Amino acid sequence: MNDYLVYQEIGKRIKKERKKKGITQEQLANLTSYSLSFIANIESNTYQSFSMQTLYNIANALDVSVHDLIPDKKEIELEYYELYCDNCDYFVSIPKELGKLSKYIEDMTNTLHFTCPNCDKKRMQIKK
Repeated sequence: MNDYLVYQEIGKRIKKERKKKGITQEQLANLTSYSLSFIANIESNTYQSFSMQTLYNIANALDVSVHDLIPDKKEIELEYYELYCDNCDYFVSIPKELGKLSKYIEDMTNTLHFTCPNCDKKRMQIKK
C-alpha cells in the first residue's frame, strides 16, 4: 500500500465529515488555523502529506475520532488499481471500476496499452 492512497482516502473522509457537519473548507481552515489551500489540498486528489498532529487537530475540529478518518488496509486495497510503468517506476492510482474494466479488456484482447506520462513509453501495466 502506498502513502498516496492512504492520504487520498483520509482526504475523502475529512471532506465527507466536513460536509456532514455543514462546514465549509474555509470554516475548517479557521477552526484548525491551517490555510484554506492546505485544507483544499488534503481533500482533493492532490498529494498532500501531513502530520498526525494535523490529523488530530482536524478530527477535533470535526468532532470525530482520528480513527474515523484513517482507513484500514483492506479498504485501501479494495478501492484502487495502479497503472505502473516498468520503464521509469511511475505509477498512478485509478478507481477499482476503471481498473477492473481495463484489466478485462487487456486480458481479452491483449491490445490495451497505456502510455506513461512520465517517460512516454507504452509500458504501463495494471496492478491491483
